[in-house]
Amino acid sequence: MQKKIVFFLVLLSLPFFGLSDDLEINKIAKLSNKMYETSGLVFLDDKLITHNDGGNRSELFVLNKKGDLLKTIRIGNAKNYDWEDLALDAKNNLYIGDVGNNLNSRQNLKIHIVKNGFLDKSEVDVETISFEYEDQKSFPPKKSKLNFDCEAFVCIKGKIFLFTKCRTKPFSGISKVYMLPAKPGHYEAKLIGQMQFCKKGWMTCSVTAADYHAKSNTLSILTYGRLYVIKNFKFNSFWKGDISVYKMSKIRQREAICFYEKRKWYMTDEYRKGFKGGNLYRVKIKKK
Repeated sequence: MQKKIVFFLVLLSLPFFGLSDDLEINKIAKLSNKMYETSGLVFLDDKLITHNDGGNRSELFVLNKKGDLLKTIRIGNAKNYDWEDLALDAKNNLYIGDVGNNLNSRQNLKIHIVKNGFLDKSEVDVETISFEYEDQKSFPPKKSKLNFDCEAFVCIKGKIFLFTKCRTKPFSGISKVYMLPAKPGHYEAKLIGQMQFCKKGWMTCSVTAADYHAKSNTLSILTYGRLYVIKNFKFNSFWKGDISVYKMSKIRQREAICFYEKRKWYMTDEYRKGFKGGNLYRVKIKKK
């Protein structure tokens, strides 16, 4: 099948590219040890929802805005193979991305759909999207093509957009962008473009989470050391938007972020010995 690549964007070459210090990050709470590998985050009905990374139990954690654990919701019919991110659609259905693919060798990639109303339940079943990337032919591919891992996705107007996590050797910093229907079934994820966030190295530039704010049509992309905020784009032309880049001091295993207002987010990081973390934060762009 012929590949379809719409744009290749090298952010470093664009005139608006520049690291900003105008980001304020405040720690709210140390998370419960039950969430030591927090890897996805959404804000719904004044509550935060997160989950652990792959290999842990198939469950969602519901928190208040102070980071206190309110309840645990079990997923009855889906294994946590490598859950990496969460997203909400316009009807507040929840999408769980079982899309982690560190070795680029998985052939069982899935996104689970939890119907709205799940916050009142202690256990739910899911419907499932299964997929493969249209341009992946080898499992794994050669080292220079290791770009089929994913830890970030959003849901916009009935479509899911996946942003891959670059693992190429040498590191290119390129995140490929794929599109899927946001409904149960089996699909090929269509490659619609790619974006190069930075080439400084995986510890700074690896894409680890994403979220979309519908009211302001703003996309946020998180890496271990930066936050990218993309505004004024049309549907899936993210590379045509206005892109601002904010640096975050110190490298942390930051793998989850969600809007709670325009220009304001909640964020969590995983606990890792030597990196610390395991906390909930509020993040906002400073007023100028």
